[in-house]
Amino acid sequence: MKEKLNSAFGNLFPFDLNPRLSGYVQSLIEEDSQYAADELVELAEEILNQISAVGISYYLKSKLQKEVYNDFLIQLFNSSGHDYNAGPIYRWTANMIKELHSEIPEEHFSFFWKNNQLNEEVHKLALLRNEVMHGFFVLPPDRNINEATKISVLLKQLLDVNWFKQNKSFHFIDEHGFTGQWNITESNQWSTFIGNRPFGKLCERIIQESSAAFWQKEDEVFKEGKYDVPVALQEHILRNNKGAFAVWVHPKDKSADDLYASIGSWLKQQPDLFFVGYQLHDQGLTYSTGFLLKRLTEILNTQKNESLKNKKLEELVKKQRRDISNKKIVVLINKIHIALFSPQHVTQLNNFFYENNILLIAVGHHFEHFNRFFNLSISLEHKHKLPSTKEALGSLHNYLRFKGPSKERIEERNDVEILEQLLNDVLLELKEKKDLTARRFADSKGYNIEYVHEIFALLHPWVKSERRPFEEDVVDKTYGFPVNITEVTPIYLALGRRDLKLEYQHKVLSIK
Repeated sequence: MKEKLNSAFGNLFPFDLNPRLSGYVQSLIEEDSQYAADELVELAEEILNQISAVGISYYLKSKLQKEVYNDFLIQLFNSSGHDYNAGPIYRWTANMIKELHSEIPEEHFSFFWKNNQLNEEVHKLALLRNEVMHGFFVLPPDRNINEATKISVLLKQLLDVNWFKQNKSFHFIDEHGFTGQWNITESNQWSTFIGNRPFGKLCERIIQESSAAFWQKEDEVFKEGKYDVPVALQEHILRNNKGAFAVWVHPKDKSADDLYASIGSWLKQQPDLFFVGYQLHDQGLTYSTGFLLKRLTEILNTQKNESLKNKKLEELVKKQRRDISNKKIVVLINKIHIALFSPQHVTQLNNFFYENNILLIAVGHHFEHFNRFFNLSISLEHKHKLPSTKEALGSLHNYLRFKGPSKERIEERNDVEILEQLLNDVLLELKEKKDLTARRFADSKGYNIEYVHEIFALLHPWVKSERRPFEEDVVDKTYGFPVNITEVTPIYLALGRRDLKLEYQHKVLSIK
């Protein structure tokens, strides 16, 4: 059956394809057709990456850049290298360049969009991966031959427009096309993006964050501590070698930065302790796991001649931890709430730190999302205050930035506008009332309850948040029906029984 797979590619191979694609095609035609599903998927993913690399390079050279796409690229380039499948990268790329139609040759643009629809022939390569996985990595021989034929047609179309002969040069693309590497492994690779465009500005910030001057500035805040470190926090640090402890501050609390400085100053005075402390910024990489791990390896590199290059950061930290097992390691992060839902957020290291006896201390705004990461916390006393319009919109932007929806994506813009209006309505209601109940507010205003819950979660650091049980009804002993209809009556009538405890409770906000 190898002959059928080989004939599907005709004279495309190996002369006109780039070296990477040639290798994947070679592996496919050398496999028996009944076992070729894995090789098909690998080839399909390589083609998707080859197409995406060209699309992203067009985007990076355009002035029409957006934060939502720049954030994605920062995550992609800052990943471990295997965090993203080719299908999602292709879809992200297609959306990046959708509004760049006039800047991209039609013969290239059509591999992403046709008649304002995602190119079906290309996108099927991403769907093929899912089918193979769901089919236990096996497809019928005829299906494998059919898919190989379709791929050969697509490769011929790409060759006809010189897709694999590029004049673009970034770490992920060279004169032959995709290099096989999305992630940045050398810090100087960020400099290739520097320019006047927004992504270039981000990269300038990232380069700055790797400099000695950046860390000198971060350390300056620890020279003086004006506040007493909370006793509960001191005891936790002195008694434990692991665990995550948060100090929650109200967003309007002006003393938060000074408290952070005091904690850091106190930590630097403790004996036998390795200390990493800095605050997160909304631009750059400070909020990412890779940034924190890199700094940690630099601090723990007691053998200054030990090379940090070409080593996985997590494994390097583990080794360094073993070398100094008799000392305490404390990581202190200020403004932990920045870039809240980023998949690379520093809180994702919580389990890793716990397993390796590293203490994590954080100062920031208390979102319920953080409850899964911090097993201990204290909240500084404060009066509950509502945010101004500017503060509310800023908080909403931070909340949605990595979670979505995004106002910069046309298909999601309406959802963001609803959330903005909902946020405004909730703030107006809270100003007039003592408290606000999510379910009742959603029903009275005609809002989707899930949207209301999102806004309630957003306002959690600003106001008092609590749970209250539903209003119970009373059943007439004679007739067995409720005397008055209450919130639980429809639920009990639908269930047909009353011996169940209602665990679902109202979410309530107030500014008492």
